[in-house]
Amino acid sequence: MKIPSRAVSVAAGLALVAGSVAVAGVVTAAPGGSTSPPVRVERHPGPATPARPAAQPKAPSSATVTLVTGDRFRVDTSGDGTQSVSALDAGTADGATFSMFGFNGDKYVIPNSAAPYLSSTMDLRLFDVSYLVRAKLDDAHSKTVPVTVSGHRGSELPALSAASGTGTVAKKSARAFGTMLVKQWRDSRSGASDTPVGTLPGGGRLTLERPAGAPALPVAPALAPAAKPGGAAPKAAPLSAKADSSPALPYHTLTVDPIGRDGKPATMVGVLQNVDDFTRGWVLVGLPGIQGASNFSVPEGKFNLDFAVMSGPGDDLSLQSSLVVKPEVSVTKDTTVTLDARQAKLYEATVDPAPSGYEQVDYLSMTRTSVTGGATRVQPYGFDSYFYYVAMRMLRGFDQQNPLYVTPTEPVRTGSFDFGAQTEIVQSTGGLNPGPRYALEFPNRGQIPSTLTHHVTKADLTTVHSTIHAGACSTCTTQPQVLANVFTPWSQSNVTNGSKVPVGERTDYWYTSEPDLTVWQAAMNGSDGTRRWDRRRHIHPGEVITEDWDRGPGVPSPAMPYQQEPKVGIGTGSVVVSDPWLGVCGACRQDDNAVLFLQPLGDANPAHYAGTNGISAAASSLRFSRNGTLALSSTANSDGGLRPYQVPLPMLSGAADYELDWAYTPNGNSEQQVDTDWTFRSAPGDAAAKLADDEDCPPDPARGCSFLPLLFVTYDLPLDSGSHAPAGDAYSFGFTVAGQQHSTQQGSAATVSVSYDDGKTWSEPQEATGTGDGGFSTTVQHPELAGTNGYVSLRIAAHDADGNAVTQTIIRAYALS
Repeated sequence: MKIPSRAVSVAAGLALVAGSVAVAGVVTAAPGGSTSPPVRVERHPGPATPARPAAQPKAPSSATVTLVTGDRFRVDTSGDGTQSVSALDAGTADGATFSMFGFNGDKYVIPNSAAPYLSSTMDLRLFDVSYLVRAKLDDAHSKTVPVTVSGHRGSELPALSAASGTGTVAKKSARAFGTMLVKQWRDSRSGASDTPVGTLPGGGRLTLERPAGAPALPVAPALAPAAKPGGAAPKAAPLSAKADSSPALPYHTLTVDPIGRDGKPATMVGVLQNVDDFTRGWVLVGLPGIQGASNFSVPEGKFNLDFAVMSGPGDDLSLQSSLVVKPEVSVTKDTTVTLDARQAKLYEATVDPAPSGYEQVDYLSMTRTSVTGGATRVQPYGFDSYFYYVAMRMLRGFDQQNPLYVTPTEPVRTGSFDFGAQTEIVQSTGGLNPGPRYALEFPNRGQIPSTLTHHVTKADLTTVHSTIHAGACSTCTTQPQVLANVFTPWSQSNVTNGSKVPVGERTDYWYTSEPDLTVWQAAMNGSDGTRRWDRRRHIHPGEVITEDWDRGPGVPSPAMPYQQEPKVGIGTGSVVVSDPWLGVCGACRQDDNAVLFLQPLGDANPAHYAGTNGISAAASSLRFSRNGTLALSSTANSDGGLRPYQVPLPMLSGAADYELDWAYTPNGNSEQQVDTDWTFRSAPGDAAAKLADDEDCPPDPARGCSFLPLLFVTYDLPLDSGSHAPAGDAYSFGFTVAGQQHSTQQGSAATVSVSYDDGKTWSEPQEATGTGDGGFSTTVQHPELAGTNGYVSLRIAAHDADGNAVTQTIIRAYALS
């Protein structure tokens, strides 16, 4: 099977190692077929010692950000820098709507109440929540937002410390500033005020001030070039030099006229895209601050218009936002297009029975591609997008203030067009959620449907029963979170609202209107701050899924690695998961080349795994020997560490005995150490691996391969939610010894040793009882708590019928109580 060019993470690694046996600058390895030692060899008498965990990558983190309008958001940052943004509250019981987009990797969240003031009056960077976190202007570090007020001639503005010059916006009273913006918009629009729409009372401009010692301010996104009717509309620049060199096309004036649901001129924010040829297209972000019609100069062709059209505030200051889409507008002469929000239909999603006192967040998303390829993705969290629109409705008690509307479309025939709506219903978007969380998905191919009202019954739901454990670690104090990714053929989204949950048992509910179009993947951020994933799956009405998260030590996982993992970024190339099922063998060989794609931090579920950011390279050491001679050692690396992911192993040309040792300290749990030492025999003529249909062999996916016969240990430890077992009593537990996923390899014998002093002394190995299919059980006698350091360390030694073996040593596998 050929790996698609859009494969995100692993595909690049396959290309890296194809036809080679070494990775320059990563490891020092002897060539395949050679018995000569590497240039730098360090032999160790015992198991590899985990490197110091000091130089770890950043652990996943969450920060709360209050904007100058008083709206609050949670910014979640994973270890690899991926960010997602969730609304915490709208500041009022009525809820609010927001427009969100990504630019140069940063997330911008624009409360629609501030939309008319952008660019000319308010600096867009005031709403760059990613920068606010980087600059330590989140709520944990700052009670104010530093600003500069220039050109203001009126009285002091609410929440601002100064009417002009450098000052601050006090977060505790920022809601008053946001309310002032809405009232001024209403009064300007109705004629009650002489101040133009999009202008502060007294005029002037508000910009973000860089705090002392903070990173440099990012370059602000440029809004779309446009002009009011009668003005000269400048040409927008094409997206590529190729378009500049193509035969000249005639330009025409495209007038876009937004009409609100009240029939009056409205404010719009959105995208204008050429769908004949994406390289001729323009992704135009605008036009906040402009009320009513605007002109664009565009090349002749067919265009997609996708705009959030916002009616001005009503007497109660509520706002109505409509996603108005015109997917196929032909421009062969000067053309006027009316974006009439009165044609939009109400989007509404409910569940029965409706939970009482819950909050609801709604998203509208779409993906539009041109005939020649290229896409504008308008979707949650901005995967693979230049601009995206996320409209969120924050409701308390299912109040119907500030609903979302969207215009249905006819089936699209030029390029492709796909639409989706997503609803999350939770107890608290910002607080703890002991009760059920609901995630509802409504994908549509080819058009926006005429019916946008969805009523989901209990029988329609998929039930997810989860047990959440805290890690066996005195410093594992992060509040766990349960999340999910949802993949469609054209986009992906996150289920993140209300993700903070207590440890223990819980029940959540998922739903999709198109089971065959959506692929779900559950995830959990543990008390150590590390995200763990389950396998990907389709879901169906009435199905029950059981999850048991973070039970037992974080050991190497036998799960098949997926080639494509979701990441977020603007201007970072394609990051959409185009094939969520595509996998790669975790440890296989072709001829004299083998490649490792091993994943850390598995738990009691053999399908669970953590990404490579679950451990740092510096806290992971690797050694590989052939017939007793060291051939690869991570000590050749500058930091002494290496993670065995996309790492080639130089195999010998004949049958040989090998030893592979992987030792690591998990991120967020520096008290636990895991050392896994594999010994195995392998030859080029070993039996062909029976892989899954969507699983590739490295390094050449067009060819077959054989499994490296590595044995993995999966633990079934009876533990409470804090990962404790009772002290002073006999303790029985089970474990399974088997090969990697899709392998039929099974352990045939095993012994168990325990330590109560972090491995300084060990009990004599005792033989475990085989239970069949690689399963074993054993009983150990726990001493009284006072006779221990509060933890149990485990050492399992096992082998299969062919003599392949594993010895796994875990310091602080679980705690005692």
